[in-house]
Amino acid sequence: MIRAAGVVLWREPRPFELEVALVHRPNFDDWTFPKGKIEDGESAIQAAYREVIEETGIKPQFGPYIGHVEYEVEGSKKKVQYWMAKAPDVIGEFVANEEIDRLEWVNLKQARHFLSYDIDREVLKFFRDTERHGNVVVLLRHAKAVKRSDWNGDDSDRPLENEGSVIAKKLPKHLEMYGITEIHSSDAYRCMSTIEPFHQALGTPKIITDQLSEYLYEKDDLLAASYVKQLAKFGGNYLICSHNPILPVILDRLIKYPEDFDLDKELGPADAWVVHHRGDKVFAVNFLKSPTI
Repeated sequence: MIRAAGVVLWREPRPFELEVALVHRPNFDDWTFPKGKIEDGESAIQAAYREVIEETGIKPQFGPYIGHVEYEVEGSKKKVQYWMAKAPDVIGEFVANEEIDRLEWVNLKQARHFLSYDIDREVLKFFRDTERHGNVVVLLRHAKAVKRSDWNGDDSDRPLENEGSVIAKKLPKHLEMYGITEIHSSDAYRCMSTIEPFHQALGTPKIITDQLSEYLYEKDDLLAASYVKQLAKFGGNYLICSHNPILPVILDRLIKYPEDFDLDKELGPADAWVVHHRGDKVFAVNFLKSPTI
């Protein structure tokens, strides 16, 4: 199986004038979306972000995952996963590169005619039918910590294992495409250590609070959920780092109709739920697996 990832890159230069970016590949003489193969040690979302930057020169902000397509290439199956991604308001002039010689911004009707493949028209339909405007709340479980049974000190001081520290250093590239504007973390050392590389690499402001801690959760199991729900009322994209018992409660309080979402997966260390919302309406929840070592 050939694994690849890409984006439907979009903008609204004026209200209600939606455009998507299509790229021309001279080696194939076709029009398609920015996409490419997933490299070793790279997650699908990292590959999608890298490819859109390499092919268009644009650093977008990612929205919801919109699905995948599968097709055959020279006798092998190929799976391409897609995210929608919003271009910044100001972008530079496109510069041709080795893979892409042209980039065109077109409306959805024009895009159907521009695209070379029916499978890409299916992707365009996925995009058309998915909500675009909103903010994100990333609910991140801290990276792997030393086991409670192996730690003699206060539980809030329990550190990350070596593996957890390695994973934490990978989180900036794993999450930067969401345009996080503020980090909120439990005051447990394992949570603070998880978000510190992200804070250092991207300069994102951080707030450390006991309201996301297990200690206060045991006293009031809705305190953390109320804290995050209040945050979500304001414009901004938030990274919330907390603990396994707490994050499902937060998620449950954010969404009104859990049956509308596929939420069967439990969060392992450094796994996340990416909650896409507009005000108090959640329109997508994507599971994001931890980076790999």
